[in-house]
Amino acid sequence: MDKMLAAVFHKTKENGGGEIKLEQLEIPQITKNNEILIEVKACGICGTDLKILDGGHPANDNTILGHEFVGVVKELGSDIQDLKLGDKLVVDPNEKCGYCINCRRGLSNLCDFLATGTTFGIFQNGGFAKYCVLPRSAIFKLPNNIDMTSAALVEPLSCAVHCHNIADVKESDNVVIMGAGPMGLIIESVVRKHPIKQLILVEIDEWRIQKAYELGADQIINPTRQDIKKEIMELTNGKGADVIIDAVGISETLESALKIWAPGARLILFGQDFRAEAIIKPNDIVRYQRKIMGSYIGYAEDFLDAIELIANKIIDIDKVITHKIPLVELISTGFKLMKERKCVKIITKP
Repeated sequence: MDKMLAAVFHKTKENGGGEIKLEQLEIPQITKNNEILIEVKACGICGTDLKILDGGHPANDNTILGHEFVGVVKELGSDIQDLKLGDKLVVDPNEKCGYCINCRRGLSNLCDFLATGTTFGIFQNGGFAKYCVLPRSAIFKLPNNIDMTSAALVEPLSCAVHCHNIADVKESDNVVIMGAGPMGLIIESVVRKHPIKQLILVEIDEWRIQKAYELGADQIINPTRQDIKKEIMELTNGKGADVIIDAVGISETLESALKIWAPGARLILFGQDFRAEAIIKPNDIVRYQRKIMGSYIGYAEDFLDAIELIANKIIDIDKVITHKIPLVELISTGFKLMKERKCVKIITKP
């Protein structure tokens, strides 16, 4: 049987972490009538992939990683009538049931089934390979004219769209994004398309600071050299930030956010770290009618919006996708760049 190159996760640490190995595996086969065999054209590297190796995010042993991927139809199950061979596809890696109470209430990102561990590229085989078998429910059809490398950004972009929508960004808002990592910069790209009063980023890494300016930040604060509260208050005439998006998710960034929010502010927690803790004074929320909200992945409509942003070239993809590498260089080049923080999005191609 024909083989394909794939990046497989192997648990080797007591904390659940491990290593990725590039291996030759058999090409997967369709076993159900509602499944599709896709030929992967591009797959993005996510910070979650690194967290998996360190034990900071759960994943199943002997699983092909890669959850930000696109491809074309190679083979169709007999029940699928709305797609044809060669159609361009993007994968929603977070498989939902559609019938639990959260799905029925329109909160599909909080699906009970999803919480059991179903994500393709984390708990089921994903896109760091030449081929992948997926159910029809995990697939969005792409426009014929879309660039497939750019389309690999749809999944992370949909998360950024969801975050932007939850924040309810308004034209008169001073917006602060904590952290200019890959997702912080992608969120910046979405927010920047909305006319706002001022966009401020907080970041310590010089490479990321420069990239944040390129993507449209009005001001950037480096907390290793500047006092965040003092700078924000000066930039907003003593008012504070109307929208704060914490794209880091550690105790320090949340504590900083609680010092700079304006009356009526919306604080969106996007970055995740289960170890983070902070002390919050309820009266600071009640007296000034502030909101704290979480933003987790996204809805199907966010996927559709992300597709349109890319297909219509509304997001400056060339500034967001900083590296394109073959899958064989995933570990030697891709993960190395991620650890050195010298990239926004890296796209691998099998």
